[in-house]
Amino acid sequence: LHIGKTGGTAANAVLKANNKRGVGEHVACYKHRVGLRDVHDEDMCERLMFFIREPVSRYISAFNSRLRMGYPRHHGEWSPREEVAFKHFKTPNQLAEALSSENDETRELAVGAMMGIRHLRRAYEHYLDSVDLLEKEKDRIYFIAQTETFGPDFDMMRKFLGVAPDIALPTDDYGAHRTPDGFEKTVSELGRRNVEAYYKTDYEIYNWCVKRREELVKLRAAELGEKAAAAQ
Repeated sequence: LHIGKTGGTAANAVLKANNKRGVGEHVACYKHRVGLRDVHDEDMCERLMFFIREPVSRYISAFNSRLRMGYPRHHGEWSPREEVAFKHFKTPNQLAEALSSENDETRELAVGAMMGIRHLRRAYEHYLDSVDLLEKEKDRIYFIAQTETFGPDFDMMRKFLGVAPDIALPTDDYGAHRTPDGFEKTVSELGRRNVEAYYKTDYEIYNWCVKRREELVKLRAAELGEKAAAAQ
């Protein structure tokens, strides 16, 4: 699954290049519109992987991505709702703090922005549905990687997928689709509390994924150890 603003663009670049070589495992890289519910209902694959990211960090990256219309890698014009949102909120912190504004109009505009900005609307509920569905699909989920530990997690993925070692991850802002310098990349304590409260259900999903990731890292590491021992 490609959960927006978690590092999937960089990972997919390597996986797609490896697919073209016909080396190791072939990995289908789903687009943003595909979620766990689709996989479940249509039985789309035997094994599933995805990246996760702490929700406030993902919120900041998502806001800035749409603020710059996806530049420099993509170009997606603002929707009418996004145009209204970015007219009133110029930074992720302005929007985050406005979620608890005492001014009714400001607070309503902030909630409208959260629902109107594409990547903010497509949160973990959009991609992963619920903890209940994650539990049902627990055995299908082969690996969960984290943006915060992207390097070591992707190195492990390389090994169990058989990705060619010379296919490098993109390191520039364009290739990795990172937020360039010049954009606000933090929120205040008030902003953080507001975003955490807004994404309460997302945090339940995220925390389930963090716990399951720890289990899967151990499982995949043990499998790789056994494979290496057998090859000696």
